[in-house]
Amino acid sequence: MCLAVPGKIIAITNDTATIEYTSETRKARLIEKKYKLGDYVLVQGGIVLQKVSKKEAEESLKLWSKAR
Repeated sequence: MCLAVPGKIIAITNDTATIEYTSETRKARLIEKKYKLGDYVLVQGGIVLQKVSKKEAEESLKLWSKAR
């Protein structure tokens, strides 16, 4: 089972987004063009799957930091 942690899009180049997490950045492929800088997203297998609200992302990240 995988746990998807929300990350924030900090750069977009063509069909690749740079996603910022708490302690690292990673690149993920954008299949749809509906994402923009500052969006919080869930990534699985190197593909951006879903946008999440800032509130939901912040709540998840808060819980994630407590569990670590």
